[in-house]
Amino acid sequence: MLGSAEKGFAQSEVDILRYSRTDFGGTARTMGFAGANVALGGDASSMHSNPAGLGLFRRSEITVSAAINFNEVSSQVYGSEGMNSRNSLNIPSFTAVFATRKADEEEGDWRSGSFGVSFTRINNFNQNIFYQGTSPANGLKFAEYSAQRANFKNAGLTSTGNPISIQDLAFDTRLIRKDEGLIDFYGDRYKRGLYSPDYLYIYAQDDTSPIDSVVRYDSSLPFKESIASSGSQNQWDLSYGASFRDKIFLGASLGITSINYKQVRVYSESNEDLDVDLMDLTLKDNLTTEGTGISLKLGAIFIPSDVLRLGISIQTPTWYTLLDRYNTNLTVNYRTGTFADENSFYAFTDPGEYEYNLTTPFKASGGAAFFFGKNGFISADVEYVDYSNGQLNTDNADDEFSQAVNQTTKNLYQSAINYRLGAEGRFDIFRIRGGFGYYGDPIKEAYSSADQSKTFLTGGIGIKQTNYFIDAALVYSTYKSQYSPYSNLDPTSILITPVVTSKHTNTNFVTTFGWSF
Repeated sequence: MLGSAEKGFAQSEVDILRYSRTDFGGTARTMGFAGANVALGGDASSMHSNPAGLGLFRRSEITVSAAINFNEVSSQVYGSEGMNSRNSLNIPSFTAVFATRKADEEEGDWRSGSFGVSFTRINNFNQNIFYQGTSPANGLKFAEYSAQRANFKNAGLTSTGNPISIQDLAFDTRLIRKDEGLIDFYGDRYKRGLYSPDYLYIYAQDDTSPIDSVVRYDSSLPFKESIASSGSQNQWDLSYGASFRDKIFLGASLGITSINYKQVRVYSESNEDLDVDLMDLTLKDNLTTEGTGISLKLGAIFIPSDVLRLGISIQTPTWYTLLDRYNTNLTVNYRTGTFADENSFYAFTDPGEYEYNLTTPFKASGGAAFFFGKNGFISADVEYVDYSNGQLNTDNADDEFSQAVNQTTKNLYQSAINYRLGAEGRFDIFRIRGGFGYYGDPIKEAYSSADQSKTFLTGGIGIKQTNYFIDAALVYSTYKSQYSPYSNLDPTSILITPVVTSKHTNTNFVTTFGWSF
């Protein structure tokens, strides 16, 4: 669980999961039966799932899709609930397939081949999260977290220039200050400053004992946070698929993925207790991530009979080069008379940039499709992905930070199995579709109290004519996530880290227009 206060200054295992856990996408036809098309072929979405499917094309085709997305997030912390929503319009898919096929009387084992180009949205980051609650007496507060960072995470504060860390911001806004009385005994250590009039929360540390004295103050505190995310993760596929005797189909695809992610977090605390000097604080964190990655996908489809199709697809890791741009500021207001000079303080970090490499896990998929003549089919896919194999790296071979993140990824994440099941019924020129998907929990049970698996319910309709087709699909998905605005860095402390549990529901309506020639 990642603290937003820390996020503005460091990449983490959260980035690895965000860009590794992607959804199925493509045309409205494919989304109508939950993306279960590894064994089907003959649809432009095959370029993203199994490029061998291009070998089943007999005619060239162009498709364009449009979508509207409705996202809602309900969050809970310390028994209090908050809710927010966001809607967005997007183009989830664009494809072009150029097919060539030998005439039936023409000799040769390789009967056809198709080259395709596709654009697929594989992640939609547009969502708003809001939560609010009241911290209990033994709940960790932001100022205490800042003191922990000063004492245990970093040995000191910057003495010159603008702030570069959370503890610098807290120090410059007088949330924490040097404990002058302990300097002779323990060196430059810090305590929580004027958070209450009695300076009750004190950290002291020496070389032999992690904490010499901790005195907890007894108070509750209202807090809230809004997290606005936007952007998307999109993939261009350059694919080729071929048919061998119309029984075995082979294909390959080169994927070029782009990431555009923006997040603005605003965390605040307020205090109506007149006996406490602190009135309120607001921490704002801005993050923008941009970059591209490359991957390779190989696939095969085998058709032993008119009734059955079998498919397999493997995708290499995606190797990304990403650039983060970030800045953070903190505003703290105290009650009149707390300080002789002023009562409001504002500190900010200089805008920062950080370039790094991210590698997502390898994926393997298998599928089977059963056909009922010309009346329709049932299709099922199984996908394996091990999220613990994601990695973050820099050009510095001695980068201890990246090594720590990768070790956390190994400890926190696990392998998951994703299932997709779909069906299509054909009635003359009309098509009716439905599907179900289940994506396994990427978080080990020991590190999360919520099941973070994702489920999908899908449905769709379509009209198929000789030279064109129109499809529409509705995809409803839901999953849970857990998050902490900051975490307890002191393993001996009795303070409780706030844990926000959110339920995400997403409704996506997609239409696709296609032309065959």
